[in-house]
Amino acid sequence: MERETQDILNELEEKNIPVYSFSRIETINNCLYEAYRTYILEDKDMAQNNVYAIMGGKIHDVLEKIMNNEATEKDLLPAMNQELEDMDMLGIEFPKGRDGSDSIKQGWIADMTHFCNTYKAPKGKFETETFFLYETPKHHYLQGYIDLTRIRKNGLLEIYDYKTSSMYRGEEIKKHGRQLVLYALGKEQQGYKIKSINWIMLKYCVVSYIGKKRSNSKEESEITKIVERKNIVKELESVIETKLWKLGLDEIDVEIILDDAKRKNEIPEQIANEFTIKPYVMNYELTDEIRQECNEYIDSTIEMWENLDSSNESQYEHIPFTKTKVIKKKREDGTEYEENKTTEECFYCYSLCGYTKKCPYFQTYLDTKEKSKENDDLW
Repeated sequence: MERETQDILNELEEKNIPVYSFSRIETINNCLYEAYRTYILEDKDMAQNNVYAIMGGKIHDVLEKIMNNEATEKDLLPAMNQELEDMDMLGIEFPKGRDGSDSIKQGWIADMTHFCNTYKAPKGKFETETFFLYETPKHHYLQGYIDLTRIRKNGLLEIYDYKTSSMYRGEEIKKHGRQLVLYALGKEQQGYKIKSINWIMLKYCVVSYIGKKRSNSKEESEITKIVERKNIVKELESVIETKLWKLGLDEIDVEIILDDAKRKNEIPEQIANEFTIKPYVMNYELTDEIRQECNEYIDSTIEMWENLDSSNESQYEHIPFTKTKVIKKKREDGTEYEENKTTEECFYCYSLCGYTKKCPYFQTYLDTKEKSKENDDLW
C-alpha cells in the first residue's frame, strides 16, 4: 500500500498536479490574502508561528512518543513548561483577554497542566501519524497524517485527532468536523471501514463518581460530567465537600483541605479514589450527507483557488475585520425598528494568522481604529 501510494504521488508530481492538505484548504477559506502570501509568494520569512500551533504541536509530539513507547506521561508537563519558556524568550504571546489581562494564557496553562498531571495513555494497539492520500470526486488530491488510529477486532477503524482548543459548538462542529471526515474518506478509499471519528479534547475531561443526582434524592448512582480542566474543583466543590464530611473530618479540616484543593485545582487525595478522570472524547457523526458536504467543500475551494489569477494580488481579498448585522428593537410605545450593530471579527487576525504583525491590511485597520479612539478621547 505504501509503495502504491508513493507511486501515485510521484506520478502526480511528474504531471504537475498539486496535492493539497486540509490546513491549506482552511487557510484559503479563512483568508485569501494569507493563502496568497503562503502558497503563491511562499513568503516564509514573513510568516510567524502562533502560540496555539506551537503549543499544540509540542503536546502532539510528546503524545506520539508516549504511544510509541519513546516517552512516558511524566514527560508531558516538563515539555510543556519548557516550550512556554522558549516562547517567552522569543516574544511569542497568547492573545490578551478582553480586559487586557493574561486570562487566556492563564486559563490555557491551567487546563493543560491538569491534563499533563492526570493523563494516562489509552489501552489497546494504536498507530500514530497514519498517512493517507485521497482523491475527491472531481479528481483533486489531498494528503495528510492522522494523529491516532485503532483497528478493532471486527476490522473497523477508529480515528482520533488530538485538540488543545476549546470545545466546538454550533457551526464550529461542522467546520472542524470536515477534517475528521477527510480522514475517514481517505481511509475508506484505501479499503477500510470506519467505526467512528473522534476528537480527543485535551482541555476537557470526563469525571465519574458516585453521588445523588438530585439533592432531595435518597438513592446514589454513578454520575458523569464533562468539565473544563481548570474548573474541575470549582465544578465539583459541593460533591468534594460532601465526601470530605463523610470521612468524619471536623469543620476546620474540611475547610483547609477544600481551600488547598481549590488552590491546586486537584481533587483531595483523601477522596481521590472515589473519582475517575478520563480525557474527553468527542464523537462526530459520519453520514453520507456529511461525506458529500465535505467533498463539495473541498472541490469548490480548490476550484475557486485555481481559477484566481496568481499574478493579480488584488484578487486575494483579506478577511473582513468587522461584521454588521441587523437587530430588531422595540420603542417604548411598542413599535419595532431595526438597528445596525457592527462588531469586530478579528480573533483570527490577532491570534491565528501567520502574518499578524506584518499584514498591511491589518496594520491599516489597527491604525484607523487607534485614530478613531484618539478622536473619541477629545471629548
